[in-house]
Amino acid sequence: MKKLSALLGIGILGVLLISSTANHYCSDMDNNSHKPKVSFNPFAEGLKMEMASANLDAKEIVLFEEEVEVDLGFNAADYLPLGFNAYEGMELDANEIVVLEDEEEVVLDFDVTQYLPENFDAYSK
Repeated sequence: MKKLSALLGIGILGVLLISSTANHYCSDMDNNSHKPKVSFNPFAEGLKMEMASANLDAKEIVLFEEEVEVDLGFNAADYLPLGFNAYEGMELDANEIVVLEDEEEVVLDFDVTQYLPENFDAYSK
């Protein structure tokens, strides 16, 4: 057991010494040490793509819709009135959309006036 642990220790020490003293002997083909080295950075590429997608204009977005034909097994036109248009009145105007936001009331469960200076007004300039 003693020989095994000594052999294992020497092996680990040897691997560490070999890996720490290794040198990179690759040279630049032009022998120009001042030439900036360009490397591929996937994080920077992902960040560029994210910034490009965040700054898209709504007019630049192209929407592809696939027409799916549904077979009901019968002709639905036989059961609809003449001149029926399912999409009549469906035009959507962005100015007509009303967004309602519920303001949540914050309950602190203690009196905050004890911790504020006298005559404190949060809305004064």
